[in-house]
Amino acid sequence: MQYVLHKQYGWGVYGFWGALLLIGIANRFISHILASRSIRKTIDIEGEAPASNPRTGLSRLLSPFVSVHHWFRANLIIPAAFGSYHQRLYYWCSIPTRMETIILALFWILNFVLCCVSYDIFEQNLYYTKAIQAWRYISDRTGIICYANLPFLWMFSGRNNVFLWLTGWSFSSFNIFHRHIARVATIQAIVHSIGWSAIEIHYGYFAYSWQQQYWYMGGMATITMSLLLVFSSVWARLNHYEIFLFIHIALSVLTLVGLFYHTAIFTTREYDGYLWPCVAIWLFDRFARLGRLVYCNVRARSGVPKTSRAIATYNKESDMLRIEAFPGSRLLKPGPGQHYYIYQFNKLRFWENHPFTLAAYYAAGEEEGDPVEGFTNQPSSDPDVRPTLIMEKSEGSIGSDNMPSSSGSTSPTPTSLSDTKLETSRPLIAPGQHKLVFFIRPFNGWTKRLRDECVKAGPQGITNTRILVEGPYGECSPLRSFENVIFVVGGTGIAGAVPYLQQHLRLTSPKQSPSPDSQQQTRGTRTRNITVIWATKQSAMIRDIASRELRPFLHREDITFKFFATRDKKAKALVAPEKLKAIASPSSIDFDDIEISSHRPNIQEDVSAFVDQVNAAGSRGGKIAILTCGPAAMADEARAAAHRALKQGKKGLEYIEEAFGW
Repeated sequence: MQYVLHKQYGWGVYGFWGALLLIGIANRFISHILASRSIRKTIDIEGEAPASNPRTGLSRLLSPFVSVHHWFRANLIIPAAFGSYHQRLYYWCSIPTRMETIILALFWILNFVLCCVSYDIFEQNLYYTKAIQAWRYISDRTGIICYANLPFLWMFSGRNNVFLWLTGWSFSSFNIFHRHIARVATIQAIVHSIGWSAIEIHYGYFAYSWQQQYWYMGGMATITMSLLLVFSSVWARLNHYEIFLFIHIALSVLTLVGLFYHTAIFTTREYDGYLWPCVAIWLFDRFARLGRLVYCNVRARSGVPKTSRAIATYNKESDMLRIEAFPGSRLLKPGPGQHYYIYQFNKLRFWENHPFTLAAYYAAGEEEGDPVEGFTNQPSSDPDVRPTLIMEKSEGSIGSDNMPSSSGSTSPTPTSLSDTKLETSRPLIAPGQHKLVFFIRPFNGWTKRLRDECVKAGPQGITNTRILVEGPYGECSPLRSFENVIFVVGGTGIAGAVPYLQQHLRLTSPKQSPSPDSQQQTRGTRTRNITVIWATKQSAMIRDIASRELRPFLHREDITFKFFATRDKKAKALVAPEKLKAIASPSSIDFDDIEISSHRPNIQEDVSAFVDQVNAAGSRGGKIAILTCGPAAMADEARAAAHRALKQGKKGLEYIEEAFGW
């Protein structure tokens, strides 16, 4: 009877996560429908009509639900558990949001209650004393519920977790759930081990038990689970990630092996039903990674695979690596909100990979504002011809401010790609293919080694390299369903904003509609007011990216930029007027009025001013989306600003955080 109860309580864990995930899936479905409906609405080309009509019957019907949704966002979903700590660590501890905290608290309480109730202990038991009965029942219960937690532990850890797609929740949220499930399951395993050890000691069989395979393999699993907690500290993940990852995988394998042998004494193999899903989930994740690698990098033509190539550039003034990747596959569809894992294919540690946000993407023939002379992205006339490679100029092609020199120089010399030696060259974007751009701040490990390669390659800091990109991961946030968007980004976090700006440019381009009169109705976006707040340490990074990836947006009336360089002693013009001719395009950009402030931005003040400006427009103001991507302190400040606006009653405000949490 107790055994049946143990199994039923184990199902309680599945009920908890199943109900929670079902709510997440339903919320995502409803949000998708509402966002699609919002985008399909006709948009007034002059922006004079109300953004939404509150007097419609449907709006009146949904009004109570909108109020409830607003309350949940203002009080549970957006704010951190306490204070303003979320991305920042609080005494080396990561702090979840209030909603995540409630979910985790309920999970801990559920497991505690399930392990503590409904034990039928009585005096007249023919086999066990009351103490031994308690130890036996508690040990069995904790062991079974520990096993029941394992499939979710494995599911929530993977980058190909299907519930990432079904719920739209962030990888960071699932990673928080993963860590807490691991802690609960490990405590249950320890209690299970202590209980059975107490029983064996009572009967004098403790030493003999360690000679039995099921016993020492179970003991090994408990030890490896405990070590996993120790070696998964925030300090280890941040400072020695590759070592952490190797230890994590090795100990996880030992844990599963130990658990299989531990319950092998049951001839029915009933406990294998908890373990094989873990193996299946792990295999699915690994094969999905392999599938994404093939999808992104390999194109077979005439039996010869075409793989990805890349150019890495290091700018010493901005302390930034720029990777321009040319994936071999023509199936890849890059877009906003995506991130990719990058492997450096020609290195001994080929398995090493790191996630980076997609900073920009270009198709064949698209203008990208590349200031390096000798490079063109016009496609080849033959779609099956390998892209031509153009040599960079060795002297005079890059000015002191990373701008092209206006003086003449010798023409670049064509060359071809050798399998034994990669020349410093820039391939064209072939028809049907894309160029992916990534911004990377080099720290330790792989990024430091790649920076050193660029420095050794020559004074321009440019080198060709073989890489593989795995992805795409992440999802495109529905920013185009908002009339107003504010990006709060720091450093290389500008990568989180540029693809959305590119999307906005494509959707609002006159080429998207058959006539000027129908442009606004067919462009597929409601956005008409965008502000970008970008803070960096060095102004050189702003000059570099503004002259390239940001150049198409600087002249637009619907996009406002606020630049901050926190290490500059005084504000100065973005690009000197005498260099304008070097980057002049058909849409002439006037840099005279674009300045970089020499102080940190006041995120709270800027966001509040933006919200107040929209509110002042009344019903014409529309909804607001705040997207942040950058350092932890900046993200927490933006979250606090969004929370404050929600608490002040601003409805239709969405806060989106582009962050990858370990």
